[in-house]
Amino acid sequence: MEGHFRTFSGPMVVITGLVAVGWFVLGALSFVGLSRPAGLLLGAAGVLGGLVTAWLALSLRVRHDDAGIVLPRLGHVPWEQVHAVEVQPGLVSVPYVVVRQGRALADVALDGLAWFGGPDGYARGLAEQVAAAAGLDRVAVRPPRGGSAGRRAA
Repeated sequence: MEGHFRTFSGPMVVITGLVAVGWFVLGALSFVGLSRPAGLLLGAAGVLGGLVTAWLALSLRVRHDDAGIVLPRLGHVPWEQVHAVEVQPGLVSVPYVVVRQGRALADVALDGLAWFGGPDGYARGLAEQVAAAAGLDRVAVRPPRGGSAGRRAA
């Protein structure tokens, strides 16, 4: 993992960061505005909530460099192992990176790049940025979640 990392960040990262700021503000207002035992406890809870939420916002970013991309559960993956980039449509469309691991393919959701809208929405634009960085020509659209035609739940 040498070199300078860049990041892909979606609206979920920004919203989570704003929630973290809200926690910090709530903690500060509680500490200043309430009497000692309650103000101290709620202030500490606000700071703790802000730290945890800020950590979550930072973990939703997708880091990459010229050599590859850093994916959850897989770590740094060279661009040559990225087989495809896909978008899972739904109420919240989620970009996926399909990674070749030997003869198998692994799907990794990029939750930080997810956003509301269909397969042609903002999440697709972010998926196209990932595909361009990987040197891929297109972003595929996955079939919708749920049961497949001709199959029944047991």
